[in-house]
Amino acid sequence: MTNINSNQLKECLCDHTITVFGTGEVSTPPDRAVIITGVTTTSEQVAEAQEENAMLIAAVVSSLHSLGIPSGNIQTSDYRIEENVRYENNVKILLGYKVTHLLKVYVEPVREAGAAIDAAVASGANVVSDIRFELKDPNIVYQKALAIAIKDGEQKAKTIAQALQIPLPHSPHQIVEMSSYSPSSRMFSDVQTTQIQTGQLVITAQLKIIYLLI
Repeated sequence: MTNINSNQLKECLCDHTITVFGTGEVSTPPDRAVIITGVTTTSEQVAEAQEENAMLIAAVVSSLHSLGIPSGNIQTSDYRIEENVRYENNVKILLGYKVTHLLKVYVEPVREAGAAIDAAVASGANVVSDIRFELKDPNIVYQKALAIAIKDGEQKAKTIAQALQIPLPHSPHQIVEMSSYSPSSRMFSDVQTTQIQTGQLVITAQLKIIYLLI
């Protein structure tokens, strides 16, 4: 694969080229879930809201540790202190303060995601704002998708050349990589024990392949 410079671009835009796009897709189950969960507390005094929040967050973290989730897989993703207000006749009335502490939790294997959510909620979490699935190392799957994309592009070029009854060079003049990564959709099941539908991750590779005709 090469980067396009100005001379190559001029050469590739000449009349004697065949340009095709090859696409490769590989579906694979995710091996890690990422959950955003945490605690929101309110009080008339900000210190009280902070103290209660800290106590509940400690309980949530302890419950996640009990599932075998290490400290390295739990990190703060958001911490906010906000005024808790209401308005009467366009007049702002301060009711107290709201403290929100959200954790990003990496869960492996993904089948433990539901148990992690249940444990967090049981120990005091009142926010579960996001869950997504990913691969710790998508590169291996992506390489497979690249190989499929190359074959797809080569076959398209051969089909075009055969239809035009012209010879096709054995090797392409240039390959430009254009790729994307598509995660599976997020789903929750409304049952007593949270069951997470992980679905499949789709790794996509797309290449622009240019053949210079002689």
